[in-house]
Amino acid sequence: MCENCQQVIEQLNINIELFFQKLDTLANKKPLSELDKRIICQSLLGYSRKDIANTVNLSAQNIRDRLAYYIYPRIAELMQVDQQQIAGNWVRIICFLIDEKNGYKLNPPPQLNNDNFQGSLGRQVFLYRPHQEIVQSQIEGTTFYQKGLYYQALMCFLSAWKKELEIYGIGNPEILIYINNCLIEYTKHFWQSQEITIYTLAVVVPFYHNYGQVATEILRGIGQIQLQINWHIFQDVSLENPINLKEMFPNTFFSIKNIDIPIALQILIVNDPNNLYAPYNQTADNLANLASQLNLIAILGHYSSEMTKKALKHYYQKGLLLVNASSTSNEFSQLSVGESLSFFRLTTQDSVNARRLASYLTDNYCDKAQQKVSIIYNKNSSYSISYRNAIKEYLELHQQRFIFLEECSDLGENYYQIQKYLEKIRERGVNIIILIPDGGIEPNSLNNAGLISRLNLTNCLIAGSATVYQDNVLHWIHEQSQYNSIKHSECQIIASIPWHWESQKNGCNSDNLLAQRFCQIGNQLWGKNNLTWRSATAFDSVLIIFRVLERYRSNDSQSLLICMNQYFKEQRNKVRGVTGIIEFDEKGNRINPPAEIVTVKWHEEDKKWLWTIC
Repeated sequence: MCENCQQVIEQLNINIELFFQKLDTLANKKPLSELDKRIICQSLLGYSRKDIANTVNLSAQNIRDRLAYYIYPRIAELMQVDQQQIAGNWVRIICFLIDEKNGYKLNPPPQLNNDNFQGSLGRQVFLYRPHQEIVQSQIEGTTFYQKGLYYQALMCFLSAWKKELEIYGIGNPEILIYINNCLIEYTKHFWQSQEITIYTLAVVVPFYHNYGQVATEILRGIGQIQLQINWHIFQDVSLENPINLKEMFPNTFFSIKNIDIPIALQILIVNDPNNLYAPYNQTADNLANLASQLNLIAILGHYSSEMTKKALKHYYQKGLLLVNASSTSNEFSQLSVGESLSFFRLTTQDSVNARRLASYLTDNYCDKAQQKVSIIYNKNSSYSISYRNAIKEYLELHQQRFIFLEECSDLGENYYQIQKYLEKIRERGVNIIILIPDGGIEPNSLNNAGLISRLNLTNCLIAGSATVYQDNVLHWIHEQSQYNSIKHSECQIIASIPWHWESQKNGCNSDNLLAQRFCQIGNQLWGKNNLTWRSATAFDSVLIIFRVLERYRSNDSQSLLICMNQYFKEQRNKVRGVTGIIEFDEKGNRINPPAEIVTVKWHEEDKKWLWTIC
């Protein structure tokens, strides 16, 4: 790109390259020369013909001739006016270019980031592959997006998406979301002419937790439903440079719309540092203050119960809706009236998950002698404490079947601090370890859970909460199987989670058609069996908002909050989602949420350890 083109972009916010493309597509016209482009740019920047002549080493008469015979006729034809009306009248030409309905006016996204906030509609990438070509395309995409050059950003993100699928067989959900966002921005004039309403949702995820794995799982669900909602409108958009999206996206597609309404979704991705010890949630504070500027309709998040609890007060005080897909602590059943009006929770609360796990243990591991049970949790995590209290309450109903050993509440501490405890329960002949890592607020918690899972205790079952359900566990079991004689048929680890692709009620082969399609499309976008419970609940969190927007066409966040409360909490309507029937009580907690027991087993077909339904 020439220096003068860059100046037009930066000083006038005009997409000059698109302007040149349109001029080149006029019938019976040769492409503009580089000289013509330079003359146009300098004219837009206020240069006189004499000034332009001096910079290109031509006479003023030469410049006048180029304008009269090559440049003005093209511009007049594009503007559909007589040449005399625009010849020498660069003010009129600029007015044409900055009129938003003509599509040349650049609208660079606002600068959101500061020391306490990281948010992106496409100007920053959080998830990178260790591949130079992919990373380069991603960086170029963000650079163009920052300038408001959405077509160029779109092409760079599409290149990164395609290359990642080719090399790794798994798409990057963050990039898919940015592709959607760029398509909307690039063709916004079409959307406006068709009276299509664009809604913006913010999704808050912990990129720093577990190397971005949890964030990736959540964004898979978000990116997938965003694409499904936007897809049929993308098909109708007539792009000047046709983009064959069908080559890059699922060949099995379906609409989730109940009625044909013109709605599209943009997604703002926000990083939550998951800092338990910050005095307040700065991410939520910043996002709440930016909501009106960004026209946010709702917030999806946060991940851990601790961060969600801190964040909720910022949102409800601003009248914003928070739909949560992953925070399970029972404390959300005791929200104030004001907090409850802003809160909906898709995932399964601790009381239900713990009851399901306790029931499974009672039914399957208490046939003969009393079972010695140890509970290991993090005393600094409200979620971990909540789950510990719930599981112990249910197990204590069967005291004749269980012997409770001394507990350990130091899961978030240094491993050496709990090593003595582990030796002690080994000597006591522990049969069941209830393992409850936190939601990423303390890194040692998950690492220690991994070390415990690799102990290979004889005749000992490790039973975990939903936070144990991580790919890390599969890697750890694989490592252990290389050096210890673990039989592929052995079942050492189980967990209670809200959803699994093998679920009889809501899995890939269930009667739930939405869940079937969710798995089919997910396999094509993310690879086989890479959708997790976090992906499914994230998908459903957008789905319930979409169902209400379909019905009421809410104009802003306040009207959506009112409609969500009326539709779900007052009228007690239900929605079928990937995770089953979705309905809420007056506190925003899900009624009869799902719970599945899964275990780690060797899959001979895939030649690896996988989480599998028990």
